[in-house]
Amino acid sequence: MKTILYFTGILSLFFLFSCADKTNENALNKDASLPDVLLDKVSGLQVINSSINNKKHTTSLLYGNQKTVERLKSNELKLKKGEKLVWITWHQKSDPNWIGAIIPGKLLSLEILEFVGEKEGFNYQKFEGNKMELQKDTLGNAHRIKQLLNQKKANVPQL
Repeated sequence: MKTILYFTGILSLFFLFSCADKTNENALNKDASLPDVLLDKVSGLQVINSSINNKKHTTSLLYGNQKTVERLKSNELKLKKGEKLVWITWHQKSDPNWIGAIIPGKLLSLEILEFVGEKEGFNYQKFEGNKMELQKDTLGNAHRIKQLLNQKKANVPQL
């Protein structure tokens, strides 16, 4: 009888101490979140494409407004006034909740490309750094604009 009580007591203590509060502070990936200041620049946009660069260990998403998505769906080459593309790049990190999974980590950059019109051309902005500050260096912007415009819409099944 003592043996049964002894094992019941140990088993009860085991279950008591194995219970833990499972409120996981890592459930929300705060590293990958956009700063509040930049949230209005991406609101209402749709994901157009995604990219993973294994050499640089980065993950990127290309967003566009409704005008851009419609143009890409119709395979039209001519840009329409008011089109907007946003390219967001994160550094990759291991997922603490799933072994072997990789998720976006620290936000690296946010690029915004807007087509103002035929005469005005493009409005290009790039935010970088820990504070996501607007970069004033315009060297290489033409090349980057060309790269953004050459992105294709990802083929996804329609629901």
